[in-house]
Amino acid sequence: MWPQLWVVSGPNGAGKSTLTDRYLMGRLQVVNPDNITREQPGIGAIQAGKIAIRLQQRHLSACESFAWETTLSGNRELALMREAKVAGYKVNLVFVGLRNARASILRVVERVAAGGHDIPPADVARRLERSLRNLPEALVIADRAFIFDNSGERRRLLLLARDHNQSRHVSRNLPRWIIDAPPASVLRDHGMER
Repeated sequence: MWPQLWVVSGPNGAGKSTLTDRYLMGRLQVVNPDNITREQPGIGAIQAGKIAIRLQQRHLSACESFAWETTLSGNRELALMREAKVAGYKVNLVFVGLRNARASILRVVERVAAGGHDIPPADVARRLERSLRNLPEALVIADRAFIFDNSGERRRLLLLARDHNQSRHVSRNLPRWIIDAPPASVLRDHGMER
């Protein structure tokens, strides 16, 4: 059986940790810099990121399945997905989105009020834009992909489920953020017409 990489991605405050905790924790090793800073007091975000990269490389070297929680806002995420694929991994992408930067910022404010970590609003907005810009390429790399809209109060709405470049599910009511984000050709390739 092939090792698997699960990339749980999306903007800050979208609900990645909730989804990871519910469906992947206990089944796979989860690499999450936020967890590293919580578990190792005194370690800042930059050091936690470096530790996360070392853990990812260790899992890849050992051909172990693992999950990684990320905003998908940098080049490292796409590079790791490609590296895993070359190493024989099945790459699974889960993207959890929100309607706009304001919704992400408000979710972060709620998280801080509940004792969670803060992220400056400008960083939240910048990461949201970059994650949406990286989403099309991540979809191309991934063997399987699931895109959720978590803008609602009660539940995540599955927008797309794709397996080996074949769409298994495409929502009939796509939210504006997914329609406007990737290039039209990427949407068409995944059965998500505008």
